[in-house]
Amino acid sequence: MRTLALCALLLVACTGEVEQQIGLFEPIRVPDGELLDDEPPLTESGPKVTSLDTSSGILTVGQRDRLLSGRTTEDAHAIAVRFDGLGSGWWVRPVQDKNPMYPGERDFQLRHDIGGGAPPGVHTLLLSAIDEAGRRGPAFELEVCIRDDGLPDNLNACDATIPPPALVITLEWDQDVDLDLVVETPGGKKIGHATPTSGEKVETEVPGGVVKDPTTGRLVRDSNAGCAIDGRNSESVVFQEPPAPGTYLVYADLFDACGAPGTLFSAAVYRRVERDDGTFALVEDARTGGALVDLQATGGGATPLYVMASKQP
Repeated sequence: MRTLALCALLLVACTGEVEQQIGLFEPIRVPDGELLDDEPPLTESGPKVTSLDTSSGILTVGQRDRLLSGRTTEDAHAIAVRFDGLGSGWWVRPVQDKNPMYPGERDFQLRHDIGGGAPPGVHTLLLSAIDEAGRRGPAFELEVCIRDDGLPDNLNACDATIPPPALVITLEWDQDVDLDLVVETPGGKKIGHATPTSGEKVETEVPGGVVKDPTTGRLVRDSNAGCAIDGRNSESVVFQEPPAPGTYLVYADLFDACGAPGTLFSAAVYRRVERDDGTFALVEDARTGGALVDLQATGGGATPLYVMASKQP
C-alpha cells in the first residue's frame, strides 16, 4: 500500500502528533480512519471515485464493520466519506495500490459503523477522493436508507407509502444488562420472553393461524438474553394491525444485571398515522423513563416494575 503523507492529507501542521478524534456521536464512523473538522478544498479537476461496491443500500443504526469498496483515479491518495448534511466532518483513510485489472485506477476499502447519531430515513452518502495536496474531487453520491431496528416500522422510514405497524411498544436501556419488556393485554395475557406473542395456547402451543393474525402482538427480540450481549439494548412488542381495545400495561423486568450496577431505561408507545397524501408515519404517543439497580434483578421470579399504561381505542 502506498504510504500517505498524513500532514498534507489532514491539513494540519507537521508537529509529529495528530489528534485522533473518536467521533463517537457521528452518524458514520470509520474506526481506522481520521475525522476531519475542516472541509477539504474542492477541486473539480481533482481525483474521482470511479466505482463503488456495496452489499445493500439499507443501513441499520448500530451496525458495525460494514464494507464499502471501489476504485478511484490513480491520482487519489485517500478516500473520504460522510453523510450529506449530517455529522461534523469527513472520515478519511488511505487508498490502496493500483488495480492491475483497471489501468489508471486504485482500489479502496472503507469499513465503517453506523452510529446512533444517524436519524432513520433516506439520506445521501457522499464519497470523495482526495489528492496528495489534501484537495477533494467531486463527490460520488449514494442514496441509502437508515433504519432503527429498535423501532420496527416495516421499512416505512425508507418508503413512506409502506404502512408501519399499527402499534409498537418499545423498551430501550443504556447498560449491558438483561432487561425484559413485558406487555400485559386487557385480557391479562403477558407478552414477554417466556410468552412472546399475545395468542393463547391450545394445549402446548399457539395455533399457527393465531400467530399469523396481524392483530396478534409479538415480541421482536429477547435482547441480551442470559447476558449474551447483542449490542441492541432494546426490545419491542409489535401489533401489525390494531389489537383489541382496552388498557395495555407496560413493565420492565431486570432479569440479570450482568455485572452492571443498574441501568436507565425508556419505554415508549408508537401508533400508525395515515397522512392526507396517502403516506404513513409511526408517531410517538407516550414515553416514560426510569431506573433499575442490580439488587432489583428478579431472574424472572418476581413481579416486574410497572412503567406505564396505554389505552388502545
